[in-house]
Amino acid sequence: MKLTSSMKRAFFWIISFFIIAGCNLERKADDNNGDLQKIDIEKALVNRLVNNVSLKEFIDTIKYIPLETNPDCNINEIQKIEYYKDNYYLWDYNSILKFNAQGRFVCKIGNKGKGPKEYIQNRGIVIHSDTLFVNSGHKIVAFNTKNGNFLASYPFPSRIFFEKTEKSFVTFDSNTGFIECIDNNGKTLDSLNYEKFNVGEIYSDMIIYPFHNIFFGTQESLKISTSHNDTIFELNNKHKLVPRYIADLGKYKLPDDERLEYSGDFKYFEKATKKFVRPAYLETTDFLFIQFGKWLSDCNLTPFGLADKKADMIGLGLFDKNNEELSIISQDIENYPCFYPHFSDGGNSVISFVDAIEAIDFYEKNKNDKNLCKSFTTAIRHLQIEDNPILIIAKLKE
Repeated sequence: MKLTSSMKRAFFWIISFFIIAGCNLERKADDNNGDLQKIDIEKALVNRLVNNVSLKEFIDTIKYIPLETNPDCNINEIQKIEYYKDNYYLWDYNSILKFNAQGRFVCKIGNKGKGPKEYIQNRGIVIHSDTLFVNSGHKIVAFNTKNGNFLASYPFPSRIFFEKTEKSFVTFDSNTGFIECIDNNGKTLDSLNYEKFNVGEIYSDMIIYPFHNIFFGTQESLKISTSHNDTIFELNNKHKLVPRYIADLGKYKLPDDERLEYSGDFKYFEKATKKFVRPAYLETTDFLFIQFGKWLSDCNLTPFGLADKKADMIGLGLFDKNNEELSIISQDIENYPCFYPHFSDGGNSVISFVDAIEAIDFYEKNKNDKNLCKSFTTAIRHLQIEDNPILIIAKLKE
């Protein structure tokens, strides 16, 4: 990917933000650090060519679910998948679509438009207590998850990312560097002050490039990650950030003197950081998936492997939270074809997807010399190139 000047400027500020954010979070975090776990990334990466293990060690079952295709539910490009009460809610660029556990289309959720019951743009979706919330920039529009009907509209500041907790909406203000808790009236209940930046010093697209979502987690807890101090925090019910995981990158950690805010030279930074690792996380009840990508790489989650040069990735890790062990996993294309974890279901399963054309191409290239799993071959049997994607649901062992 060629970086524009605005992207370079944005990247400068994301680096500056997360350095300062990490330091301040450690000072302001709750003292309840008893559950803090260490993830030894350096050790796992050093030994990855010897000690990597198959997905078989961790996956209990896997299902391939073709999504129904008809004029009412054509999918453009999936941005997010939410799993809720045996249904899948897909957000693509044009709409929000609901499918049941068998992949049958159920209904469309809301509509794009300028009306009071519509959303002008879609910056994200979140489901909580039978309600699907759409971040429409300056407002949040709520819909019934059962039938897609409009429920309410709430004032909301213009933000890129948001999540919903029992008491409030949680969002990030790129103008100030604060994480904010906001009520249904658009009022800020609490503001977690990382550092006071001047207006205009942080840009709204700084989180988007490289790909990085600071909010993730399970149904029980919302997690917030910072990339520079390699810490994952939990937002507790008192609006405090409690450190839960410390990632030890060792020799793969970006040194302080190589960081862009120290040198100010983007070309030097681009060259100097190629050997360092930038982890991205996905959490289930018992595990953390960790994508190990290079700095400045295009973090495309579709490719899989220990050394995918095209995506500039060096591996995929799985951290067992119960045993506090990190394993580098290798792809098993016969038992888990086209699988790569994209989203968590909020429990102990992960959701992936593959476009119909890619699945068909993979099948044609491998059907004669690979013993592909039955669930995949059954899903492919009647698939057409122009069909909607296939969902891949992997239930992890407990």
